Parts: sequence; structure tokens; C-alpha cells
Amino acid sequence: MTERNTLTAQQIADHLAGTVVGSTDVEISSFELIERATAQHLAFVGAPRQLGRVKTTQAKLILVPEECSTQLEAFDNATFILVDDPESAFLEIASILQPRRENSVTGISSTAVIPESASIGPDITIGHHVVIGEDVTIGANCRIEHGTIIGDGCTLGDNVVLHPNCVLYSDVIIGSDVILHSACVIGSEGFGYRTVDGRHKRLPHFGTVRICDDVEIGAATTIDRAKIGETTIGSGTRIDNQVMIAHNCQIGEHNLLVSQVGFAGSVSTGSYVVCGGQAGIADHVHLADGCRIGAQTGVHRDMKGDASYFGTPAAPIADAAKQMMALRRLPEMRSSLKKLEKEIANLHKHADPDSTCNPDIKAA
Repeated sequence: MTERNTLTAQQIADHLAGTVVGSTDVEISSFELIERATAQHLAFVGAPRQLGRVKTTQAKLILVPEECSTQLEAFDNATFILVDDPESAFLEIASILQPRRENSVTGISSTAVIPESASIGPDITIGHHVVIGEDVTIGANCRIEHGTIIGDGCTLGDNVVLHPNCVLYSDVIIGSDVILHSACVIGSEGFGYRTVDGRHKRLPHFGTVRICDDVEIGAATTIDRAKIGETTIGSGTRIDNQVMIAHNCQIGEHNLLVSQVGFAGSVSTGSYVVCGGQAGIADHVHLADGCRIGAQTGVHRDMKGDASYFGTPAAPIADAAKQMMALRRLPEMRSSLKKLEKEIANLHKHADPDSTCNPDIKAA
């Protein structure tokens, strides 16, 4: 499908192998979320439960899930295209209407600093003011963008992308098909000190960081080098922006770590572990395969796999939900308790003096 300024419903449906419900001649020239879309925008509904949004949108062409086909008669204000995955289809058409800008630099910039000891693979792009250290090895088809610094002895595989202003400390190992977004810092010294004579003395970190194949790491994320050995990030893992991974952590394969997650030293995870935003994991904790940690959860002990956890300290999500509901009822429970205390006091005050229920009268 070639790039053009406008697309009709039929052209989009042909490209996506979708089905048009309504006019095939409706044209769009841009794309927008359904809440903000106008008649010139393509929009999408991601799931049947969201179909009600169509009632208030100005969009005239909307991608919807195939299972919505029997529900569209209620909406006569738009044309629909039935597709298997509306969000993916929407982004595919968006990339045609608005292609990404090509990198302004191809080849090696004249302002890059590259020593003779560095080994640079073919088909590589190195941007302005990149600094590459001694004995660095970079594979084929890599893109090193402006202002990035690669320390001495680093190794990069094939198809690596380092966005602007990344910093790799010395001897970091990066696999193939890895993406580091802007301002990542990989291989910095870990936070390790010992108090000697009233002063905090830094402990040396002799290890490094290894990032395995097919890993993507978000902007401003920091991964510390190991004290001894390697801090590792397993293949297929995706890490969001502003995540902190401390020294000697061993992150498994295909993990998902959302923004501002913090891992203390020597944390380990299995495969397919998920950590929600701002979750904090204490040192030496292990998260087993399939473990799911909710946002802002504090984890202080090992967590079993294939289960969801929430709260601080972390608990199975069903237990944590009960605790939160009870916590919300504390003001009401406090009020009820005060009322009961007052009623009991009144009962004692007006009790029969001869009654054994009066706590001030002892049995004869």
C-alpha cells in the first residue's frame, strides 16, 4: 500500500483484510483517539464493551472488533471496518498516513570519536558527538545516535539501537536486537558502602552488565554493574522508563517491568514476571515464573509463581483486597466502637445494684 494524503474506507479495508460496514467512499486524512476524533480522523474501538463511545464521537470511520458485527445497526453515524485487532490495525494505518522521520544521519558522523582499536561492523550509523572507547566491538546494522558514550571494552551485537545520550560504562555486554532509549545508564557503580571510622567507604564493583538478545529498555533507566560477576537482563524482556535495577540482579526472560519499578541488589526473577509501576522489590528476593506484582506493591520476601500480589507488604491479591476494604471501613468501625462503648457505660451506670452484671459488685 503506497503512502497518500487521504485513504478511503475501502482502501483501508483492503490493506487490513477487513470488512466495511457502511459507505466504502468515506475518506480520512489523519488519525486520533475516538474521544477527540473529527470527521477527518480514523478512530478505533478496542473491545466490544467500549462500543458505546461511538455515540459521542465525531469520527466517521472507525475500526472495531469483528465480534461487534451484530451490534453496529444501532449506530448510523459512522462507517465501520471489522478487523481482528483494532488497535494494531489502527497503528498500521497511522504509520502509512504519518511515516516516522528517517534518521538525519547515515553512515558515521565526522564529529564522532572512534579509536583505531574499536571494531565497527558493516551498515552502521553513528550520530554526532558519539564517543566510543578503546577495544569496543559493535556488530552489523547498528544505530548509535547523537551524544551517546560507549565505554572501553563494551561489546554490542547486531541490530542494536542506542537512542541519544545513552551511557554505557566500560565492559558492558549488549546482545543483538536490543533497543536502549534516551538517557539509559548501563553499568554504573552499584550503591554499596561500608561504614568505617564513621565514614561511608565505597565498596568496589568488579563485575559488569549483560543485556541479552531482544531486550528493549525505556528512557532514563539505570542498571548497575555487579560487585562480582554480571547483572543480567534476560532475552525478550521489556523495561519501561525510569526503572532502577541494582547490582547483581538476575532478570529472567520475557519480563515486563513498568515505569519507576525499583529492584534492590541481587533480586532474581523467573520468566514472564510482571511488575506494575512503582513496585519495590527488596534485596535478595526471588520472583518465580509468572509472578505478577501490582503497582506500588512492596515485596520483602520470595513470591511463588503464577499468582498476583498487591499491597505492602505484598500479599495475594484476594487477601490484599479484603484488607483494603477493611481499612476503608475503619472510620465507620471506629464510630461504631465509640457508640458501643458509650452504650455499655450507660448500661453499667443504670444497672440494678443487686445484679451480678454490675462489675463493681462482688458476689457474696
